Amino acid sequence: MKLTDEIVKALNGCITDGYESVQEFARLTNISAETLAKFLKKETQTIKDETWSKMYPLLKPYLKHSNNRPAFTGTNKTPELETDERILLDAFNDLPEKVRKEKLMEMLDLARRYNLEDGISEQIDLP
Repeated sequence: MKLTDEIVKALNGCITDGYESVQEFARLTNISAETLAKFLKKETQTIKDETWSKMYPLLKPYLKHSNNRPAFTGTNKTPELETDERILLDAFNDLPEKVRKEKLMEMLDLARRYNLEDGISEQIDLP
């Protein structure tokens, strides 16, 4: 994926708003601080797909195309994860890519079935 100015701005905003340092963001995303520094300084032109998949959920609210909120304004805070969410994210990231894809589909299916059983009228569209 191409490293754009929008992504650099989103990364900078996300780290500034929600983390003590680049190192903390690096530790939580399992991306090296050196790699993140290269992105922030635009010393590279591309982002590996695996790296992007780790960053995107955190950057999504800061990107213009996000449906969650407008582009980064400097005042937004990233949502805090509950302990169990952080544990699940860490465990998920430790799985091989093939297993992650399988488990993701299982979780989406489970969520869809749960929401339909609870009487929620909107069906979740699965990829």
